[in-house]
Amino acid sequence: MNAYEKVVLGTSICAFAIFLVFLVLTYRRYLAEKGQARRDDRDTAITRSYLQRVAGQKAENPDKWGRNTKLAAIARILPLLRGGERTRLLQIAELDGVLSDTVRNSYSIYAAERVDAIHLLQRFGSEVCIGRLRELMARDRNSRVRLEAAFALAANGALPPPRELLRILKWMDRKPNRLDIALLRSSAPLYPEQMILLLEDELDPLWRAEIIDALGWSEHMGVIDVLRDASADPDPEIRCAALSASAKLGHPVAAQWVIAALNDPITSVRLQAIAASTHLGLRDAVPELSRLRGDEQLWVRLRAEQALEHLAPEQTAAQQIEASQ
Repeated sequence: MNAYEKVVLGTSICAFAIFLVFLVLTYRRYLAEKGQARRDDRDTAITRSYLQRVAGQKAENPDKWGRNTKLAAIARILPLLRGGERTRLLQIAELDGVLSDTVRNSYSIYAAERVDAIHLLQRFGSEVCIGRLRELMARDRNSRVRLEAAFALAANGALPPPRELLRILKWMDRKPNRLDIALLRSSAPLYPEQMILLLEDELDPLWRAEIIDALGWSEHMGVIDVLRDASADPDPEIRCAALSASAKLGHPVAAQWVIAALNDPITSVRLQAIAASTHLGLRDAVPELSRLRGDEQLWVRLRAEQALEHLAPEQTAAQQIEASQ
């Protein structure tokens, strides 16, 4: 075999090898598309079956599908349903035993796996899931797991009363942090009256301030008297919290103590009062804000200027024109 024939033979072998590789890849693509089509048909059938069962209609036999497959289908359907339909779907999922693996994983000896299970329990939010989340929050040996369970309950509007929440998470043994603040704010719309009762206890001023701040997220106008009293508290942190809560609540009567706080001797309180005035859109505060443009503290002057640009833009523009002339 001469050199030319060797080159032709090598080229032919390479071409045949490339053809075989192309043929294998094409066949794999065909199998993948065919398998995807089967999975799409299966998912459509499962979805149709669950929707029919939720509506009380006759449905295809659901027992022929595996638990993981049904769980994936429920996860797709759940965000589309509301109210009674969502509740019925979760009840059917519990009857099918679909959530049992997720609940079982929440008993894992590894904290990371329990946390992953908590995220799934939060996503589904059925009665069984909420019950297991409460157990984890109350009795798990790992503080991170307890906190994750608390946030999962908050996401489902199922937090326990605030006094129990404080006791379970042992908050009073330490200073509040941002996670504590978030949980208190989530609890306030559920238990505004009990949050007010907490203020009758002997509390650390930092915790008292955070509870007052959380009342602003309660959407309950009955807390306005508590905020009014707190706005005159001797502790500046509590006064700041009362101003922040008043701004968040948005009750018009709060203008009385918000404008008065613009004259507070503590810088942080004046700054919070400026922010509250802006948030509430208090044009009656414009004279006091104009005075604060000459405040001894730089940040107060800057924040007052910004508030005036928001509340009295025409006045600010006229003053800028005068200054430039």
